[in-house]
Amino acid sequence: MSELIMRTAGSDDIMQLAEMRYDYTLEDHPELAVTDEQKRDYTDEMHEFLEEAIGSENWVVWVAEYGSEIVAHAYLEMIRKVPRPGKATQPFIYMTNVYTRPQHRGLGIGTRLTQVIEQWSRELDHDFIVVWPSGRGEDFYAKNGYTACSVPMELKLSVESGQKRSSVL
Repeated sequence: MSELIMRTAGSDDIMQLAEMRYDYTLEDHPELAVTDEQKRDYTDEMHEFLEEAIGSENWVVWVAEYGSEIVAHAYLEMIRKVPRPGKATQPFIYMTNVYTRPQHRGLGIGTRLTQVIEQWSRELDHDFIVVWPSGRGEDFYAKNGYTACSVPMELKLSVESGQKRSSVL
């Protein structure tokens, strides 16, 4: 087998990244029944997202690759903070969509990928990395030095079908 390479994604990776995101979603939600039309719509939207994100200042996609196969990835969005007087303002990173193909799990690839991302983030002087792991990911992140922080609050702006939201307008 080829050497494991950690690198940032390029436009040649879009097809594999889109497929992996699809697989990742169905693995987490096996109850989903995706029609061919929905898959085409997703593929078009994901390709558009990746074409825009790859090479932008706001997103970096890191991949772990054996030969020509991407076996793991992590999406990083750089979040610029509002400046504050008397304090240097460093951006932070929102890490999302961290995924290792099932047949490559348990080999330390995810850990190596997060270590490369941490080193890269320190070199660029980012303030911190935040991730909202699924329940099964919490142990992985704790093992890699992440600690639980205050739970963020959210305001749902979209309403799931069948639910009603009162309006004050």
